[in-house]
Amino acid sequence: MIPFDRLGPVFKVFSSLVYPRAFRTVFASSLQEVPETGSVLDVGSGTGILSQFARKARSDLLFTMIDPAAGMLRFAPAFARRVLGRAENLPFPEKAFDAVFAGDSMHHFSEPRRAVMELRRVMKKGGVLVVFEIDPGSLLGAMITGGEKMFREPAHFLRPGELAERLAEAGFECTVSRYDWRYAIIARAGHG
Repeated sequence: MIPFDRLGPVFKVFSSLVYPRAFRTVFASSLQEVPETGSVLDVGSGTGILSQFARKARSDLLFTMIDPAAGMLRFAPAFARRVLGRAENLPFPEKAFDAVFAGDSMHHFSEPRRAVMELRRVMKKGGVLVVFEIDPGSLLGAMITGGEKMFREPAHFLRPGELAERLAEAGFECTVSRYDWRYAIIARAGHG
């Protein structure tokens, strides 16, 4: 397994470099639909880079970060509430959040289908879900997938269409954007 608990300082310094400017613009735009002082959840937050991007666009939002690695959360920004936990069993009530982010984390979830249902459970109707992931169908994505499997990570990498289909099954309406060997899904929580 990758020792994420010890990698907080590395991720704190370098994680922002893997998110293309074009994605950050789309991400910031998607947050404009979140109500004033809305609540957001950063799942598999690591050191909280997506929350930091979001705060630059919307400083009025109330941030919660959840990650299973205490060593990552130790380096998360102070503006967010930090919770030690996993996506498959979110310790939050139903319909608690106006937006949920999952940046480079979904492929680490040990039970991806259960995690998707949990994300949906904690989102309000009409809420915004932002997922940023690696496309295993690209050359670099396939190499990263192989590397993570060597480290015995869950490596549940899904192609953009596959993930969009799983999200649609859980009641999300999805839009996919590609960024070379990466992709983003901006989804809205429908009825339920």
